[in-house]
Order: sequence, then structure tokens, then C-alpha cells
Amino acid sequence: MIGFGRKPRICIVGGGFAGLNAAQQLKASRYDVTVIDPSPHIEWLPNIHEIISGVKKGDELRLNRAILLRRHGHRFVMRKAVEMSSSFVTLDNGDRIAFDICIVATGSVDNAFGVPGADRHVLPMKTVEQCQQIAKRLHRATLGHRTCRVAVVGGGVEGVEAFGEILRTYRQRPQFEFTIVDSAERLLDCCPGNLDGTIRSHTDRYRVGYELGKRVEEVDPEGICFDDGSALESDLIIWSGGSAPNPFLSQSCLTQTPNEWAAVNGAFQSRNRENVFIIGDAAQPDGMALSKQAFHAIDMGKCAAHNVERLLAGKPLKEFTPGHKPQVVTFGDMDTFMLFKDFALSSSVLGVAKEAIYTMGLLQMSPPKSARDVLHSLDLLQKSVRRVYLPTINPFSLIDKLPKAKLLS
Repeated sequence: MIGFGRKPRICIVGGGFAGLNAAQQLKASRYDVTVIDPSPHIEWLPNIHEIISGVKKGDELRLNRAILLRRHGHRFVMRKAVEMSSSFVTLDNGDRIAFDICIVATGSVDNAFGVPGADRHVLPMKTVEQCQQIAKRLHRATLGHRTCRVAVVGGGVEGVEAFGEILRTYRQRPQFEFTIVDSAERLLDCCPGNLDGTIRSHTDRYRVGYELGKRVEEVDPEGICFDDGSALESDLIIWSGGSAPNPFLSQSCLTQTPNEWAAVNGAFQSRNRENVFIIGDAAQPDGMALSKQAFHAIDMGKCAAHNVERLLAGKPLKEFTPGHKPQVVTFGDMDTFMLFKDFALSSSVLGVAKEAIYTMGLLQMSPPKSARDVLHSLDLLQKSVRRVYLPTINPFSLIDKLPKAKLLS
């Protein structure tokens, strides 16, 4: 029950794309909003693979959560939330934060799929810090003459983009050998178009191998063991094998098992608690198959915030209608794919679109407050385009590259 004269208390667990965009929709004049997250920064995950090649630095992909929330008049608590009841969230230091309505946006965690040795012998790439560690290991390998065998586990979008960035910087180095691994028979198997064949055509001249259609059974210091009994010797294993639900969901009785995404209705209201909304990677909406992409998380945050307001006002909730936006997938400096529902476009000049999405995304998360802020953002865009993509679209090569743009269906 909300006390007379008191603003409704809204607690948001998780300060990622979904959580922060939900907070941005809620006016501090009407609601007492608290956002909980253990990290001081939100990281622009769609571009973290570019840290591996060095074309982006960690600071370029981070925004300070406290500053962002302070602009909206909200409170930021930098702690880990461990569980919740129907009226409060418990933090890792034992403190409890009371709420009238809670929005859970805990995202996902690394998933090794129970593969023995993966927790000790692979390098995950879910955060800026993890990608910085990969970049350091690769750079260190260039300082000697010993062959460095690099394996990327995961042939989905994350793995292919990481693989492309590794090749961007190191494919001409004679001491490197590269292999990409996936249980599917083709790279980007769930995407439209024959992207697998296109990617392979770019790597024919380099020391690149493919271990596809094989499941990783074990990882040890010497490399990877497959379920068919074969093995791949590797000095550096980069793991992009997938994600798992955050344990917060099961610890808070929002799911039945630890390996389950939280069931919600079409308005993102929890099936277990009326005053809880679950969004982003954590949510499994009824009858709705949503890919775990940043633009979906942003739209889900907005929808959940508006439904919080409707619930508090006693109005019917509105169901979410997912947007249909093309996804841009880069393969280093060799190609870029724009993925639509039934087809894909392939052209290296499309990489500029990825950079524009990155800059506009940062502007959306941290709207400029002055003309100087706008100029700074535009400066970042032109610098990144010049540094990352201008070499692929300079006037001397543009005429040659444009006819190579392909429609893949």
C-alpha cells in the first residue's frame, strides 16, 4: 500500500540497456526510483569486440551510471542484488531496499554449458575488461616468434565479430594460426543468406581453419576435445558460446529452476508477482521469440516503464509490440552484413552504419545537455569512422568495392 503523500517506490535491478532506459522514462517528480547494479559503468556491448583489434578503447564504450541517473533525479546503488521478496530487494551487504514495484533487468551471465575445464582455460568476452584481457594476450603473442594457435568457440554473431576483429589486426602475422569452432554446420547458421560461404571466401588466403558441426566436450591446457574424439591444439581459446540466466531470477523465486528465463506476459509482468516486471535478456515473454539484442532491450525498458505507470494508475497494461530493425554484423575490415528478416546485404561500406548506430546509441543513453555535448558526440563519430572504416571506403577503393555489394538470400 502506498502511503498518502508518498511517491511510489520503484526499484530497478540491473542498469543495462533495459534497466537504464526504463529509468529514463520515469519522472523523478512522480516516482522515487532506485537502480541497483554492481558495476559503476554501463558498457556498449554491441561494439566490445572492437577492443580486441584495438580500434576502440574501453573508455569509449563505457558510460557512468551514477552520472546518467543523477541527470534524471534518480538514485544509483552500486551493489549486487542477491534476492528479492514481494516488497524489498536484498543486497550483498545485507541491506534491503523497499519497493512498491520492481523492474528486474538482470541480463545474463557467461554460459560454459557445463563443459569441463572451460571455467579455467578459456577467455570469455562479455565485458570490456574481458575483451581487454584478450587484446593483451594477442599482443603479447606478437612479441615472440613461437606459433600462437588461436581458437574462437562460437559461430554466432558474437563469435564471428570477434573472429573478424582478430583477423583485422593479426591475419598478416606469420606466427598466428586461427580456428573458429561451432556445433552448427555453418557460421551464423540462424541468419538469412549464405553468410558462411561469404566469410570463408574472405579467409581463403590466410591461416584460418573451421571446426564446425562438432560439440566441445572438454577444454584443457593443451586445447579443445570434441565429442567425436578429435582434438584441436590451442594456445588461446576465446569463448563466445552463449549466455545463461542470472541466478537472481531463481533465488528470487521468479523461475522454477536456475537455468530458466523468467516467464512474463505480453506486458512484461511477472507470472509470479503482480508488482514485478521483468525485461531484457532475463525475460521470456509468452508466445514471443525475441533475440537478445540491445535494441529490443531498449524498447522493452520503455514499455515496462509505461506499464508501471499504468499499473499504478489502475489502467490496463499494454502489450509489447517488437520493432523490426536490421541487424548490422561486422567481420573486421573485410565485410559487413546487414541482416533483415529474409535476406542479408553484404558490403564493407556498410560498416559505417554500425558506427552510426554506436554513436546514436550513446546519445540516446546520455542525451547532450549543451551544444558542446553535441559537437563532442559528432567529433567521436567522425573520428571513429575515419579510424575504423575510412580505409575501406577511400576514393581509390570505393569504385572497386561498390560492385561487390551482394544481396544474400
